[in-house]
Amino acid sequence: MGLPMPLARVLDAVQGRRTRVHGEPAVRWLSVPQLVRTAVEVMQAASFAKFADKRETMATTPREFYRLPDPGREDVWVDYVADTGDGFDATFATARCVSGGASVPIAATGAGARPAQADLLVLGGDEVYPTASALQYELRFNEVFRAAASLDHVFDLPPVVALPGNHDWYDGLAAFRRNFCESWVLRTPAGRGDPVPAPIPVPPPAERDDVGGWGAFQSRSYFAVQLSPRWWLWAVDSQLDAPIDAEQLAYFRAARALLGDAKIILCTASPSWLEASGRELYSAEADSPLYTLLWFVDRVLGAAERHRVRLVLTGDQHHYSRYTCTDPVEPPPAAEPGAEPAGELAEEPEPFCPELVTCGGGGASLAATHHLPERLGFALQPWPSGSGAGVHYERRTCYPDVDVSRRIGTSQFLSAAWRNGPSLPLLVGAVDYVLFLAFALNWPLSWARAWQFWVPTVVVAGILYGYATSGTKERRSRRPRDRARALLTLGHTLGHLAVAALVALLAAALGDPPTAPWYVMIWAYPLLAVLGTVVFVTYLQIADRFGCHTLEAFSGLRIDGYKSHLRLRVAADEVEIHVLGIEEVPPARRAADLARVLPRVHLVESFTVPWSARDRAREAVPESA
Repeated sequence: MGLPMPLARVLDAVQGRRTRVHGEPAVRWLSVPQLVRTAVEVMQAASFAKFADKRETMATTPREFYRLPDPGREDVWVDYVADTGDGFDATFATARCVSGGASVPIAATGAGARPAQADLLVLGGDEVYPTASALQYELRFNEVFRAAASLDHVFDLPPVVALPGNHDWYDGLAAFRRNFCESWVLRTPAGRGDPVPAPIPVPPPAERDDVGGWGAFQSRSYFAVQLSPRWWLWAVDSQLDAPIDAEQLAYFRAARALLGDAKIILCTASPSWLEASGRELYSAEADSPLYTLLWFVDRVLGAAERHRVRLVLTGDQHHYSRYTCTDPVEPPPAAEPGAEPAGELAEEPEPFCPELVTCGGGGASLAATHHLPERLGFALQPWPSGSGAGVHYERRTCYPDVDVSRRIGTSQFLSAAWRNGPSLPLLVGAVDYVLFLAFALNWPLSWARAWQFWVPTVVVAGILYGYATSGTKERRSRRPRDRARALLTLGHTLGHLAVAALVALLAAALGDPPTAPWYVMIWAYPLLAVLGTVVFVTYLQIADRFGCHTLEAFSGLRIDGYKSHLRLRVAADEVEIHVLGIEEVPPARRAADLARVLPRVHLVESFTVPWSARDRAREAVPESA
């Protein structure tokens, strides 16, 4: 066990050493100033997105499709990382893995020799937190990845493509485009809006932009990359859960014409399928992310060819999970003889049953897995080209597993009280001080002065009801949602009233509260701040048990362990996916020598997605403990 950080730094100074501080610490998600800033930017981004879609301006950039060099290679390796830019330690651990500095335990499953670095790095969204800006990209992404790349001798700017997540969109995508989407000016002197009729090789290092030691080459926030003759990688930009814009649809319709008999690995910004929890078929609402995803697949591929989507990858949720199809949707019947075909059907029509994978463990604070539904079911309606049927999935794997996730939340929930800075206790203390004054200044309580007690109590209860509303799931049916809000508000209000009453009783022990010594009224505030914050984090823990406030309950813990990313081996007839986990992240931000900071990587699971949808996904390596 190491020395406490202050003592260690003193000893370093005595011995003539200096501890360097790298990058930025993890975001304090329950810090009040942080919450206010993020809320303002989210509202601004959502408002402007309704009137000005930045994706439409990308029509002026080249419509490029890419292919990896040497398409005849037997195996192509791809790394997938999402939700990276939270804090230095966890992001640096992941960066060392993808740059080849950490030992990756992939078993021999016919893959042959595994390269230290993949042929392509894919960033699946939320490259920076809490909100995007040029400075935040430099501090929370570029500096971290560049440090790992320099240690692991990453040269010639290996290729990287990136999909924006919701946090990348909070500045209108300005910083994301500056980092990832401007290298086309190095190779396109004129005619920049002209479509490219065929996939071009990934541009050489001289025509890539340096992003954290890696080479960005895409021209838009969405892209299509030919990994091999039989596999393409598509990434769809859904902005802030907005409908897919017409130019993007035209881009992927053009990409469809280049497919041949290839299948698709589809990257999206969020796991929209989680809307469809339960045994019954869920019909997505027109403004939901799941509707947007299904509509995109239908619009671009149609019912006859949607089976081409064999694997869907996403981040956004800061954990790993995989859902496997249990009831695939069969393709529509073949056309009658002499009729015009609806599209280029495969020789043997295949069902629609892509594997659904969430892997958002690239560096952001851990999200719970114990609320992930065990089963999913959603209808492929209401489009005329749909078969009218539905598809069912079951949860196969999650990391950390459900028991570990629940144990983390139960054992560490009190740590949220001090891991997010002083602003949270100060705010909670101010709210409880109002209730304390309602007790203290009307002591002893009487019916004649009851309104002086009930007015602030009702005001505080209203505030807590508004907070409870923000933590209940919008897509629940109305009655259970209202019941959950009422119970959460009642319990939360009673908890803070109990704290205020307890402190008022302590003040009464020193004399009549209205005439109590001044120091009693002053020292009541820090006591209220401490006890009130304990009530608040306990409320989050209890609410989390009922599926409410799940995001705040875990993000406030700022847990940097249980990171995960994917390493894909793309072969002609299958894609082999290795899920790599880092259970404990080594401290790196204050390390004197970053070269000594090496994460211990273990294999969570490996599974294979076959080229044909008639063959089900299979596990290549048993899930590790």
